[in-house]
Amino acid sequence: MGFFDAAVCILFTTLAASYAWGMRGAVIGGEKGAMLPGAFIGLILAWFSGGGIRECFWIPAAAGLMGMTFGGIEPYGETIGMVLHRGRSDYRPVKGYFGLAFKGALWFSVCGGFIAFALSAMSGAVYSAADIIIFCLLVPVIEQIGYRIFNRPYDKEKGIYPKIYYSLTRREEWGSNLTLLVSMLAMAVIRGDDLALAMIAGGFFFGGVGWLVAMKFYVLSVFPLKNGKYLFGRLHGKGMIDGWKNMEFALGAAGGFGLSLAFCMNYGIVEKYNSFIAQNGRFNAAEPVEGAMPVIMASVAALLLAVNAFPLIRSKRGKKVNGFVCDLIERPLFNVIPMLFVLLGSQVAARLMTAFMLIFACALKCAFDMFDKSKLSLLWQAIFIAGSAAVFAADIILGGFGAFWIVFSGTVPYLAAELLHTLYEGKLKGVSVKNTLIKSPFALVYSCFVAQSILICFASWKIFGV
Repeated sequence: MGFFDAAVCILFTTLAASYAWGMRGAVIGGEKGAMLPGAFIGLILAWFSGGGIRECFWIPAAAGLMGMTFGGIEPYGETIGMVLHRGRSDYRPVKGYFGLAFKGALWFSVCGGFIAFALSAMSGAVYSAADIIIFCLLVPVIEQIGYRIFNRPYDKEKGIYPKIYYSLTRREEWGSNLTLLVSMLAMAVIRGDDLALAMIAGGFFFGGVGWLVAMKFYVLSVFPLKNGKYLFGRLHGKGMIDGWKNMEFALGAAGGFGLSLAFCMNYGIVEKYNSFIAQNGRFNAAEPVEGAMPVIMASVAALLLAVNAFPLIRSKRGKKVNGFVCDLIERPLFNVIPMLFVLLGSQVAARLMTAFMLIFACALKCAFDMFDKSKLSLLWQAIFIAGSAAVFAADIILGGFGAFWIVFSGTVPYLAAELLHTLYEGKLKGVSVKNTLIKSPFALVYSCFVAQSILICFASWKIFGV
């Protein structure tokens, strides 16, 4: 890879990840919100891989989308509070900074590892079908082992917490990602997957250091400098600066930069994979079930819909819902199960886990959370679910959406959802639309989102075509 191509790859990935990370904290959040930056990173790296990998760019894009969800189980609001809450009992900045760096390192390294697994698996030069099947089936077990070793006992009502803890009222699960990362490293070492080792290292370093830098940027955004002035001057005085969003933009940029840098520095390995594909054809151990994949993925989507609708139905009947149990049921549906088929080479599963899943994740949030208290909630739910079904059907009929349209799926619909959410929340709180849009941090943040989206879509059009 020449210097110019590497520079374009790194800059594009950095911009896309910065936008996507900021947007994940605006519209959806959690595991499903983390799909957006993962998909963008995987897509861009696949495209710059060229050769047979580029021809099936959906596979690394889907692996990135799912790989980023694992870190999404980590709550970090109270960890940030340890840095920000000066003068309060929970003010423990050293522990807070360390906790954030640790979580960021795990988050981006796991995602980087799965993207590298996808790039490696596509050629069949590194992993066998048995390797992939065994690893994916063991992932839930590995996660539970880590959770039970490092994140238990936990009972917030009784004040019982694990020995190492970064939140007081939120259940932490960083142990799951720690043991998952260790298992990924072991698999890469045993099979000699140097690209996975490099991208895990890049994600670990830049995810960790990136969150330190991003958090420092947050602090500088909300507290006065030594001279008594604020970093953003008049904008801060007008209440238009969102320190949290500054942190997210910076963290996404750092993670995207680190993973793309590791990719470019090890591009020779990618070229070997493409040569192997050219000589032997693309690895596709999922071919025997490829014809049934639309039905399999539709079943996964239907189960996701049911798991998301169930808590809302129960709560409206006045019954309690165990959110942790719902999460445990939901997670394999949008990462482990589809990841198995994707790493086995299923192009249909990978296609449906990119453009469709980006739309579907946003639709689920809108249908069962954003507008669940609206008098027209049933209408909203019907619109969002029907729209997602249309995207699913279009993917099957058209044979997949192009790279540009995957980027489009993560920009324009997400921007619209964020705007709708802000307008709706503003009306609920009795704040006028004018004040909500103009006299708040939303105005500047949304302007940044729009500007980033325009740049990302333009770059996608020039690089990917339409």
